[in-house]
Amino acid sequence: MSCAIIVFSEYSGRTGGGSTQSFIALYLGYYVQSGILNGTGRGSPFNQGKMVGFGGYIWKNVLILVAAMGIGIGVPLALVGASFSREGLMFLCGALVAIAYPLLLALVGTWPTSGIVGSVSGLADAFGRGRRGVVPTFLRLFAGLVLPFIVTLVLITAAASVSSEVDTVFQDGQINLIALVLLVVSQCLGIFGICYASIVLARKFQISEASRFSKGEGHQGDAILATNEISDIFR
Repeated sequence: MSCAIIVFSEYSGRTGGGSTQSFIALYLGYYVQSGILNGTGRGSPFNQGKMVGFGGYIWKNVLILVAAMGIGIGVPLALVGASFSREGLMFLCGALVAIAYPLLLALVGTWPTSGIVGSVSGLADAFGRGRRGVVPTFLRLFAGLVLPFIVTLVLITAAASVSSEVDTVFQDGQINLIALVLLVVSQCLGIFGICYASIVLARKFQISEASRFSKGEGHQGDAILATNEISDIFR
């Protein structure tokens, strides 16, 4: 679907494909996390025909992304401003966003996740969960969300030596096979990364809630104890 949206947007010359892709990515993350948190290991986000917590999951994730972009763009503009070239400033902003986004997710990424199980825990509760083991969580999220993008850039750079136009699927009304293959590979890497990051955050929430319950905090319904078939690497 993601590849088809990009190809159709390029072919028709219409905009808006990026927002649709973002929605698909968020839905996929919700679906994966729901499958883990409902204890079956299957994507089953529907409860009596309703997607529990989906609206909150969307806007909370959007807020985290906006905050990361604000940090990544605002800090360089405030500190260096015009002393950098346009290209250098864009690279610096992109690098900071790539660091700020997984870091914020590591700290408060379980805030959107908690709504899937009907929890009303807030941002402070999410931060309490996130500050424990923040470094390994950040590294896993960085690997899932940023490394696929870096690999895609490397592939595009390598493909540029073969074809001068690797950023457009259509050239002179014909399909550029190299660009099409790169598109499919990059989207597959991105989807895999989103699934991985979603699992990391879902397991983070599970483990934190199980720890709270074992210490006698909260109610039993707050402890989301899914099956232990998922690899212990996420611990």
